[in-house]
Amino acid sequence: MNKIILFPRGKTIIAATIIKTVLEPLDTGNGRQVVFFCQDKTGKKYRVPRSDVLVMGKSKTKARKSA
Repeated sequence: MNKIILFPRGKTIIAATIIKTVLEPLDTGNGRQVVFFCQDKTGKKYRVPRSDVLVMGKSKTKARKSA
């Protein structure tokens, strides 16, 4: 299963598969934030803070048919 997120970029909403999740320090120096590195179907990669994520979900890969 792959984790999918939806997030806004400009005026469009992008659906992408999560590649990696990391904790980064906040710009203010207090605390940390969760950041997702993800890739859409065209292969373009994005860095998305968790605060920008609209929806998280899981996608199932196609199941193999047994003969």
